[in-house]
Amino acid sequence: MTICLALIVVGAAVLAIPSTYEGPVLLPIGEGHGLSAVDTVGAVLLAIGGTWFEVLVVRRLPHLALSPRALFGLGLAAGIGVGLVVASAFSGFFWWWAVGAALLGAIVVVLVVLIAVAR
Repeated sequence: MTICLALIVVGAAVLAIPSTYEGPVLLPIGEGHGLSAVDTVGAVLLAIGGTWFEVLVVRRLPHLALSPRALFGLGLAAGIGVGLVVASAFSGFFWWWAVGAALLGAIVVVLVVLIAVAR
């Protein structure tokens, strides 16, 4: 689990690099948003670490003994977080990505603590 969390943290840190250091935009996404080579590296690291983390959570889900309400709440919060991140890239919600990313980060912290306690 340490490696997947490190991939998530490094991927997020690479994505947080200011655009002045990233180089040219390879794929424009929306107004003020575009994908550079540095962003691609960060997104790939984040996707690998996030997918690995999801697999670990799904494997350990029966041991967590979460109530249906807790599972629904975590899923709803994750959906809202992803929705805000995507909406900020394709619309005028420019800084809402930070709210969505913070929400997703909080969910990751909650799940890491639950998995660590369940061992």
